[in-house]
Amino acid sequence: MPNVNMDGLPPEMQARLEQIIEKAKQVPQQQQAPQQPAAPIQKQPTLMDHTIALRQEVAALRQELHAVAQVTDAVGQAVGQLYQTFLGQSEVTDQSGYYETEEQTQADY
Repeated sequence: MPNVNMDGLPPEMQARLEQIIEKAKQVPQQQQAPQQPAAPIQKQPTLMDHTIALRQEVAALRQELHAVAQVTDAVGQAVGQLYQTFLGQSEVTDQSGYYETEEQTQADY
Protein backbone atom coordinates (compact mmCIF):
# COMPACT_ATOMS: atom_id res chain seq x y z
CA MET A 1 0.00 0.00 0.00
CA PRO A 2 2.70 2.51 -0.77
CA ASN A 3 0.45 4.61 -3.08
CA VAL A 4 -2.35 5.21 -0.57
CA ASN A 5 -1.93 7.82 2.16
CA MET A 6 -4.17 6.83 5.09
CA ASP A 7 -2.26 8.51 7.91
CA GLY A 8 -5.09 10.84 8.91
CA LEU A 9 -7.77 8.13 8.98
CA PRO A 10 -8.94 6.24 12.06
CA PRO A 11 -7.50 2.72 12.50
CA GLU A 12 -10.85 1.03 11.76
CA MET A 13 -11.15 2.82 8.44
CA GLN A 14 -7.53 2.04 7.58
CA ALA A 15 -8.15 -1.65 8.25
CA ARG A 16 -11.30 -1.63 6.15
CA LEU A 17 -9.51 0.09 3.26
CA GLU A 18 -6.68 -2.43 3.45
CA GLN A 19 -9.22 -5.26 3.20
CA ILE A 20 -10.84 -3.65 0.17
CA ILE A 21 -7.47 -3.11 -1.52
CA GLU A 22 -6.39 -6.70 -0.88
CA LYS A 23 -9.68 -8.00 -2.18
CA ALA A 24 -9.28 -5.87 -5.30
CA LYS A 25 -5.78 -7.28 -5.85
CA GLN A 26 -7.09 -10.84 -5.66
CA VAL A 27 -10.04 -10.33 -8.02
CA PRO A 28 -7.97 -9.74 -11.18
CA GLN A 29 -5.90 -12.84 -10.40
CA GLN A 30 -9.06 -14.92 -10.07
CA GLN A 31 -10.50 -13.56 -13.29
CA GLN A 32 -7.34 -14.39 -15.21
CA ALA A 33 -7.38 -18.06 -14.16
CA PRO A 34 -10.35 -19.24 -16.29
CA GLN A 35 -9.02 -18.15 -19.67
CA GLN A 36 -11.13 -18.59 -22.72
CA PRO A 37 -9.62 -20.29 -25.71
CA ALA A 38 -8.13 -17.83 -28.15
CA ALA A 39 -10.04 -17.04 -31.30
CA PRO A 40 -8.88 -19.01 -34.31
CA ILE A 41 -6.22 -17.21 -36.25
CA GLN A 42 -7.48 -16.04 -39.60
CA LYS A 43 -5.07 -16.20 -42.47
CA GLN A 44 -4.53 -13.24 -44.75
CA PRO A 45 -6.35 -13.58 -48.08
CA THR A 46 -4.06 -14.56 -50.90
CA LEU A 47 -3.85 -13.00 -54.34
CA MET A 48 -5.88 -15.90 -55.69
CA ASP A 49 -8.65 -15.21 -53.14
CA HIS A 50 -8.80 -11.59 -54.30
CA THR A 51 -8.83 -12.69 -57.94
CA ILE A 52 -11.72 -15.10 -57.36
CA ALA A 53 -13.71 -12.46 -55.49
CA LEU A 54 -13.14 -9.93 -58.27
CA ARG A 55 -14.23 -12.43 -60.92
CA GLN A 56 -17.44 -13.06 -58.98
CA GLU A 57 -18.11 -9.32 -58.79
CA VAL A 58 -17.47 -8.93 -62.52
CA ALA A 59 -19.91 -11.76 -63.28
CA ALA A 60 -22.57 -10.14 -61.09
CA LEU A 61 -22.04 -6.77 -62.78
CA ARG A 62 -22.33 -8.39 -66.23
CA GLN A 63 -25.69 -9.86 -65.23
CA GLU A 64 -26.87 -6.47 -63.99
CA LEU A 65 -25.69 -4.78 -67.20
CA HIS A 66 -27.51 -7.39 -69.28
CA ALA A 67 -30.71 -6.82 -67.26
CA VAL A 68 -30.43 -3.04 -67.72
CA ALA A 69 -29.98 -3.51 -71.47
CA GLN A 70 -33.10 -5.69 -71.62
CA VAL A 71 -35.14 -3.11 -69.71
CA THR A 72 -33.88 -0.30 -71.95
CA ASP A 73 -34.77 -2.30 -75.05
CA ALA A 74 -38.24 -3.12 -73.72
CA VAL A 75 -38.92 0.52 -72.84
CA GLY A 76 -37.77 1.63 -76.29
CA GLN A 77 -40.08 -0.87 -77.97
CA ALA A 78 -43.01 0.19 -75.79
CA VAL A 79 -42.43 3.87 -76.62
CA GLY A 80 -42.24 2.98 -80.30
CA GLN A 81 -45.54 1.11 -80.12
CA LEU A 82 -47.23 4.00 -78.33
CA TYR A 83 -45.86 6.42 -80.88
CA GLN A 84 -47.20 4.28 -83.73
CA THR A 85 -50.57 4.00 -81.98
CA PHE A 86 -51.02 7.74 -81.58
CA LEU A 87 -49.47 8.52 -84.97
CA GLY A 88 -52.20 6.48 -86.68
CA GLN A 89 -54.95 8.20 -84.71
CA SER A 90 -53.86 11.75 -85.30
CA GLU A 91 -55.88 13.58 -87.93
CA VAL A 92 -55.82 17.17 -88.95
CA THR A 93 -58.91 18.85 -87.62
CA ASP A 94 -60.10 22.36 -88.25
CA GLN A 95 -62.18 23.30 -85.28
CA SER A 96 -60.84 26.79 -84.92
CA GLY A 97 -63.73 28.12 -87.00
CA TYR A 98 -66.19 26.59 -84.54
CA TYR A 99 -64.55 28.35 -81.60
CA GLU A 100 -64.48 31.66 -83.44
CA THR A 101 -68.21 31.53 -84.09
CA GLU A 102 -68.94 30.45 -80.50
CA GLU A 103 -66.99 33.41 -79.17
CA GLN A 104 -68.96 35.85 -81.27
CA THR A 105 -72.33 34.43 -80.27
CA GLN A 106 -71.46 34.60 -76.56
CA ALA A 107 -70.40 38.21 -76.89
CA ASP A 108 -73.84 39.07 -78.27
CA TYR A 109 -75.63 38.23 -74.99
